[in-house]
Amino acid sequence: MQRKIALGCFIIAISPALAAAPASAFKDHGAMKGSCVGCHSLSREEAASVLKGMVDNVVAVIPGPFPGVWEVDAGIGGKVYPLYMDYSKKLLFQGNFFRVSDRENLTRLRYADLNRVDVSSIPLENAIVLGNPSSKRRLIVLTDPSCPHCVRLHGEIKTAIAKDPEVAFFVMPYPRNPGDRAVYAKCLAAVCDKSGKVLDDIYSGKEVPPAKCDSRAVDETIRLADRLQIQGTPSMILPDGRVVSGYREADELLSLTR
Repeated sequence: MQRKIALGCFIIAISPALAAAPASAFKDHGAMKGSCVGCHSLSREEAASVLKGMVDNVVAVIPGPFPGVWEVDAGIGGKVYPLYMDYSKKLLFQGNFFRVSDRENLTRLRYADLNRVDVSSIPLENAIVLGNPSSKRRLIVLTDPSCPHCVRLHGEIKTAIAKDPEVAFFVMPYPRNPGDRAVYAKCLAAVCDKSGKVLDDIYSGKEVPPAKCDSRAVDETIRLADRLQIQGTPSMILPDGRVVSGYREADELLSLTR
């Protein structure tokens, strides 16, 4: 009996090379050279038939990262994952392929490209803006006060702004565990303050006063994260809709805004 593929969430760690178009991430890295394409074929409809019951749907089929393999972009649980099928159409791979020269994770690059979000649908009126609020070079950042990597990232955001005051970071405090009332309270206090000072105090380990407003902004951010299936922090939404997760140094943050 066929089963749906159980996939864990990708922890997306992307280098500055992300600025290049990831849709062609596998191009010129050994994929389908010579006469392979002339000898073998796999249509989207055929892949959907082979994988019936294992995936929700097949979005596309393209040449894989090396000869003998197709990339099958499959919808599973509301996300699109790059899977790999061999020419015999009897073997399916689910895993990460790396480019040895720079250790770039090409699978994660492709995953980010396949799962772009509509940036215009993200409400930013309650975000804490660090940097130039009118800038088009902006990152939306979901960050949790209890997350050590978020603490480090906050320092890098400040460094990035010092290097380039024309960028903007729209910070949305996000308690990954909404049941942790202490973290939720810190998020709300930061949102109510708006200036960013309380956010600085939180990440400096200082005690902060209770929230001075009754905003529902934190709840809205929790719902946004659920809708976008964001589970890890820090997570950042790029101007082109790609979502990346994890700590970045200042120079890489600046490169992601371009």
